[in-house]
Amino acid sequence: MIKKYYFASDVHLGLPPSDKAIEREKRFVRWLDSIKSNAEGIFLVGDVFDFWFEYKKVVPRGFVRTLGKIAEITDSGVPVHFFAGNHDLWVSDYLQSETGVNFHSESYETTLYEKKFFIAHGDTLDPSDKGYMFMHSIFTNPFLRKMYASLHPSIGVGFAHTWAHRRHKQNRPAGIFRGRDDSLYKFALKKLDTEKIDFFVFGHRHAPATIKIKRAICNVLPDWIARPGGYMAFDGENTEMVLFPPNC
Repeated sequence: MIKKYYFASDVHLGLPPSDKAIEREKRFVRWLDSIKSNAEGIFLVGDVFDFWFEYKKVVPRGFVRTLGKIAEITDSGVPVHFFAGNHDLWVSDYLQSETGVNFHSESYETTLYEKKFFIAHGDTLDPSDKGYMFMHSIFTNPFLRKMYASLHPSIGVGFAHTWAHRRHKQNRPAGIFRGRDDSLYKFALKKLDTEKIDFFVFGHRHAPATIKIKRAICNVLPDWIARPGGYMAFDGENTEMVLFPPNC
């Protein structure tokens, strides 16, 4: 039996209310447990956490089920790739050293079963969005990050959670993929002018989509807020979007 590659994004672990946050994490861990024996590799394509910031000696509380399960999977020899999203881009070295993930702060191109993949969360692929790109440059500025880390974790994490939750309330209705008018589609189309890509995989849009672009297939992953349990699998020939997987 051919093993598969699995992709998931926008789990937003820790997003309140607390009862739904705990159940979402338990469901995510059950999903990881259900695929580990048949996984050639696992790609977590951004915003796994609703907020993540690593201080020198402190990381956000919670997520022990997830971190333990990921460590178990990587210890077994299955590679897990963790991509920075716009909610969990402040990764230093804790996830790599403690759970064994391969961390990607930007897009990643790789060959899986002789097929070329371009994988990215997708939030930084629209240079025309000047407002967001400016905000991203602030969030990733080394000096400003160091200044933020000087805040006590109770203050820094508390402020970030409040800000992120307000953003969710403001932006949820916009979570759609706009087909040919979407910046991710336009990015992939331009990319294909100079490179041979078989499959694109994006997160960030919070809504699943599969669309053909020239000779490639573009896949936009579902989130785990509105569609708990959604993921994509690749068997060496085709990608399959699974929105409500059984036994998970």
